Amino acid sequence: MLLISYGYIKMLGENGLTNSTKAAILSANYLKKKLENSYPVLYQGIQKTVAHEMILDCRAFKQSANIEVVDIAKRLIDYGFHAPTVSFPVNGTLMVEPTESESLVELDRFVDAMISIRKEIEAIENKNAPREGNVLKNAPVSYTHLRA
Repeated sequence: MLLISYGYIKMLGENGLTNSTKAAILSANYLKKKLENSYPVLYQGIQKTVAHEMILDCRAFKQSANIEVVDIAKRLIDYGFHAPTVSFPVNGTLMVEPTESESLVELDRFVDAMISIRKEIEAIENKNAPREGNVLKNAPVSYTHLRA
């Protein structure tokens, strides 16, 4: 594993490593800005920025909608995303670490998915969807039974 990391760093070189770090930090802050009105963000700096990762606080959804962070993670699969780190370093949170190779299109697709999931949670909070048996609790949703 260390050889792969070492090889990647050597391949990038000093400027490439600096630029990839800047890209990861920029991407994380882009996601933070796009999602901060939908999800509380933990551990921001003095200027309300994050490092190369951000932590979305999902703990309040347990009380308001009976939705746990793992329900959100599973729901992301329906949107074509591998779930980010859950409950680390804080239980009930989602740690999002966009890499330097994520395109703006992919970042926006992730934002759209997270905002859509937040709206699904709001539907539960507003009693427009059930607290049990909803799309989040049943995620990932399999559509194979609908194919003829």
